[in-house]
Amino acid sequence: MKLKNTIFIWAIAFLSISLGSAFIQFFVADSDGESITLSWQSTDEQNVKEYEILRGPDKDNLAPIATVSAKGSNSSYVFYDKSAYKANSSFYAYGLVIVDIDGKKSEPMYTFVSHDGVSSVKRTWGSIKALFR
Repeated sequence: MKLKNTIFIWAIAFLSISLGSAFIQFFVADSDGESITLSWQSTDEQNVKEYEILRGPDKDNLAPIATVSAKGSNSSYVFYDKSAYKANSSFYAYGLVIVDIDGKKSEPMYTFVSHDGVSSVKRTWGSIKALFR
């Protein structure tokens, strides 16, 4: 019985991922056809200033699109990427980077999503509206 408990504890430990000085339990992306929702959960945040969100066509070509201020340990985060429909791609890679108070950045944690059902008319209209902002 002790062996089963030990294996279970190790499995739980590996589900949490450590990035920089924070522990992230999960980082997921979901599309509803209008925007992409990114969600993540921290269990520990020490000296974390903010999270940088990256987006691109694949994990090797990501660019920063936003930052989210850290709220403290045991926090849930949600970010809505409403500008995704303006691009021509229907597949996106996202990266989550932890930025410490001293400016050091972690390696990204990745998630991927398919963003289907967005018409070219909506993409064009979104691009035109962006010109006047």
